[in-house]
Order: sequence, then C-alpha cells, then structure tokens
Amino acid sequence: MAPQQAGSAALAAAKQSEAAQKSEAKKEKSSSWSMFRILFILVIGVGLAMVKSGFVISFTPGDEDVTNFSKVYGGVKGNDQHSAYDADVARSFYNLANEFYEYGWGDSFHFGFRRKTEPHSVSIRNSQNFIAQKLMVGDMANVLDIGCGIGGPMRGVVRATGANVTGLTINPYQIKRGREITSELSPWMQARCHFSLQDYLKVEGLPEDHYDGAFYMESSLHCENRTQTFKEAFRLLKPGARLVAMEYLTLPGWDPKNAEHQELMRQHLHGNGAAKTPSIEEDLAMVRAAGFEIIEHFDYMDLGNDIYGEENWPWWADLQPHMPDPRRLLLPAHPYVRWMQPTILGALAKIGLLPENVPKTASVMNEGADGLSGLGRVGALTPQYYIGARKPLK
Repeated sequence: MAPQQAGSAALAAAKQSEAAQKSEAKKEKSSSWSMFRILFILVIGVGLAMVKSGFVISFTPGDEDVTNFSKVYGGVKGNDQHSAYDADVARSFYNLANEFYEYGWGDSFHFGFRRKTEPHSVSIRNSQNFIAQKLMVGDMANVLDIGCGIGGPMRGVVRATGANVTGLTINPYQIKRGREITSELSPWMQARCHFSLQDYLKVEGLPEDHYDGAFYMESSLHCENRTQTFKEAFRLLKPGARLVAMEYLTLPGWDPKNAEHQELMRQHLHGNGAAKTPSIEEDLAMVRAAGFEIIEHFDYMDLGNDIYGEENWPWWADLQPHMPDPRRLLLPAHPYVRWMQPTILGALAKIGLLPENVPKTASVMNEGADGLSGLGRVGALTPQYYIGARKPLK
C-alpha cells in the first residue's frame, strides 16, 4: 500500500474510532439519563402506590406540625423528661403518628413475641390474650382500656372475654378511627366496644367504684408521673377489681452513663412521644402509691424465651435489620422499607403531592423505631413489663 493511502486509511480509522467513542459516550449518557428517569418514576410510582393504598400517612389530623412537636424534646438527653404537659404531647404525637402506626403495624399499637416462623398477628394476639386472662372478667363485665389508641387491644380483649370495654384516649382522631373500624364488626362486638375522649391523668364523667377491671397496653409511657393515672384507675375500679398494666420500663441492662444507651433512649423518647422511662422498682412504687396491692409482676417478654426457646422472635426484631422471611415479614416496618420512606415521601412533597410535614414525620417515626428497638437489642428496656394488681376490698 502506498504511503499516502496508508495515511488516509489511518486517518479514517482514527475518525471512525473517535465517532464510535462519541457514540458510546452519548449512549452511556442517554442510558444514565434513562436509568435516572426510570428510578425517579419508580420512586414516585411506589410513593403514590403507598399513599393510595394507605401504606403511609398522607395527612396529619388538625394540621399538626412535626417541627413544633419536636421542639418539646429540644435539649432532651438520654432519659430526660420533655418540657410540656404529658397529655398535650401525647395528643400531638398521635396526630402525627397514628396512620404511620396503623399502616405499618396494624390496628394494635403494641409489641409481643412469637415463633420465628409466625406472622406479626400472632405476637399481637399473644399479648392481648394474656391481658384477657389476667383481668379475670367475663361476659359484659365493665372494663377500662386506659390509653386505648384506635381500639385494637380493646377488640382483642372483647373477643377473648365478652367484656364490655370502654377505651380512653386523649386523641379525637383515634376515637373517630376506632369507631370506624368497630362499625364494620358484628353487632355483638359493637355492643361491647366504646370510646371516650379523656385525659387519663384526670378522667371526668365516668362513675367511681364501678369497673370490674382496667388495663394499660403500653400506654402509660406517655406520662412521667404514672401514680397520677394509676390513681384515676383506682378511683374508677370496684373494690377487689384487677389492674393489668403492660409497662415501658428500663431493665437492669440500662446504663445511663453509656453513650450508646443515652442516644438510643433520646431517639426513643422523641420518636415515640414518650415521657421519662422509670425503672422496675420506680414503677412498682407508683402502682403502690396509687393504693393498689401488687399481686404479681415480671417481664412478659421473657416468656417468649421460656415458651419458644431458640425459636423465639423477640419483640424488637421486626424493627432491626434482618433477613426477610415471608412467613414472618412485617414489610412496612422492615428497616429497608421504612428507611426509604422519608426520601420517597420527600420527592412527592417536592412536587406538591404531599404536605412537607409528612416526610419529616416519617423521619421522626424512624428515629423512634431505631431507638426503641435498639434499646431492646441491648437489653436496656422492655415495652411490656407486666404488673398485676388489685384494688383492696376495704
């Protein structure tokens, strides 16, 4: 080949190579842009599906502002008490949290234990049946559910005992939602499930010495001075009636000087609208100070290990990172799902499909879930320390 021809061929090859490189770069750029668009569409699509299906909250009752709520916990370190009246904090918290809880956890806002291969509903049923057993009441007995949420535990106790249960809550939206759920049940259930808007620190309008039993399903965590609400229960119960309290308490594993424990507790208090958490002995003293005789007490969550042994799925495990198993999976509460929610909801908020308050609330909910389950993982806290007590006959 002549030198001139060789040079022309080389030049053509170089140009062809350059064109190919530009084409590849354009394809890569186009591919990256397409991938970005696909991911964006997927994020928006998943977010819209979550909202449409009720998977996450799409509004906050009363236009509750999560920023104002969080200010109450400003300066709280470790197991410190917040700066506001407990009932006001609880009302505001459930305006923010109620739908997150319902669609992430169900209509019963509490924990429990179960076998590793069993669904979440088993842990809920285990705890509610335990309360029903310890109340020792029968058909149409008058019972109080103090801090009832949207009535999940109440309905569980009614199914197990036939009791006539009145649920007390500080939050009007919870009463509305609880009545909606109950209205879809049988007439037999509707006749036994009732709701009353009350501050359980100062209950008004209910008859004294009237009720055959009362229970708290993890609800006293919202007040620092639990003696005050226990006194209200004491006043309303008949002599000889039983109190069953499933209590958030610190365990011997709680170390107030441990930096990790302090941060986990701070996250829990803020993210769950909780008051300062007492120790076992402090809580027992508050029950006695209200006038009750304590019959028995123990950490209900320890029963899971006794019953199931190595097959026990502890109360905190759903909220900590773990390998998903379809037999037990609680998808909305799984960290790999809930950790994405603020980002997905934030994208929807940016294009005006959701209020900005919603992704901010999702972040607070995650803080509470991480802190609380972390405390459980290190053996520093239990959400269901059982206290069985009785109002004396005289």
